[in-house]
Amino acid sequence: MRRVIWGAAAACLALRPVAAVQSNEPVPQPIAIVENSELMDLVIWPAYVDLQRAVAQPPADRKEWAAIYQKAVRLAEMQNLVFLRNHEDVRKAEWSAHAARSRQAAADVAAAALTGLRTVTPPDYEAVRAKYVAVADTCNACHRRFAREAPRVKP
Repeated sequence: MRRVIWGAAAACLALRPVAAVQSNEPVPQPIAIVENSELMDLVIWPAYVDLQRAVAQPPADRKEWAAIYQKAVRLAEMQNLVFLRNHEDVRKAEWSAHAARSRQAAADVAAAALTGLRTVTPPDYEAVRAKYVAVADTCNACHRRFAREAPRVKP
């Protein structure tokens, strides 16, 4: 009897993935939940401010270096959401280029913070600050091109 039960259970488990593959349901895709300006106000801007605060002064210890890394990575990942907007500018190559530069600028801060996390030296902080200024610059460049009414991001 046990063999029958185990055999039936194994057969059910073996068929389960096949049934899921044969489903006619559409594969879920990422979608924009909020408008671009709301994304900036509710998600991107707070992440930027967190990073701004983290790099405002030289980190005192590895924990503060790690915080810079974490905040920069979070901002870089959130920049990916900019690619999911649903307005006409998103279809322009220039939009994607600006979004990619902003994402990369935040990722560059994270990479510089990793170096600082390993060595914890003042020159490493200067590298982080320089990379951080590029984050503000890329935001402002995109705002000038696509959202003229957007606030100027200050480093």
